Amino acid sequence: MKNLNKIALAADLTEMDEMMLHFIKGYDSLFDFEELHLIHQIEIEELSSEFEAMLAQKNQSLEELIREELQSKIDSVFGENKSTIHIYIQPQPDFSALVNWINKSKFDLFFLGKKKGLEGSGIFSSKMVRLLRCNLILVPETAKPTITKTIVPIDFSSYTGKVLEMSGHISKTTGTELLPIHILKIGIHYFPFVGNEKSIRKSLEKEALGKYEKLKKKANIEASLSMYLAEGNSIGNAIYKHTRELKGDLIVISKKGKSDDSDLLLGSVAENLIANDKNVTVLIIQ
Repeated sequence: MKNLNKIALAADLTEMDEMMLHFIKGYDSLFDFEELHLIHQIEIEELSSEFEAMLAQKNQSLEELIREELQSKIDSVFGENKSTIHIYIQPQPDFSALVNWINKSKFDLFFLGKKKGLEGSGIFSSKMVRLLRCNLILVPETAKPTITKTIVPIDFSSYTGKVLEMSGHISKTTGTELLPIHILKIGIHYFPFVGNEKSIRKSLEKEALGKYEKLKKKANIEASLSMYLAEGNSIGNAIYKHTRELKGDLIVISKKGKSDDSDLLLGSVAENLIANDKNVTVLIIQ
């Protein structure tokens, strides 16, 4: 398992930046990251005459002004002269160029803030999730930088092994509890036998446990699998519901799941769990 050493944060010059830096500082005590890169894209195509006059008066370029602002936030959270923290500013509002640069940089983990009440629409984060090729972690503005329980939804897709492996690594690194869960959804093809729902559920549970035992041995983890019925909810909503009931701090999922078409950039469960109304930190494994 590759360690999470080289990490990055998308900074947008709002109060979310400082919140995310505090969150990363807390996670650093758990994972001991080696490098942090703050990344900002300048979205202004043309400066107003008033803004240009202000920059001239300060004898600074816009890039220098932004760099100074980001550095002050870094210093306030981590202290001064941190040689392991770097700033990259994309000078043009070219989103494709930014995505290409990030993908070429091969970050182990990319942090994105998930906004609900704070300034910003969250569209930037949503686009990044779809296009970046590194592991991503979406953090709600109210999240605490701790992990006591890691929730691992198991769907037995081709991605499940990677998700279990990463989750096991996180559990061992942080000493936190690993809670694999599987959501049972009785499909429409069982409709003629709906009167025998208990029997169907028992059969599905037995099948899931058999599959999980094989995955468990391969991933070298000891955690038992808990199963829950979707009860009319979507899989994503059911996962979120039981995460809240179990008091989970982190959900680890893959970008796509068992039922997602191969040409989708993002699977339906991942799409559901990163929505702004879901107040939980989500790690998306590539």
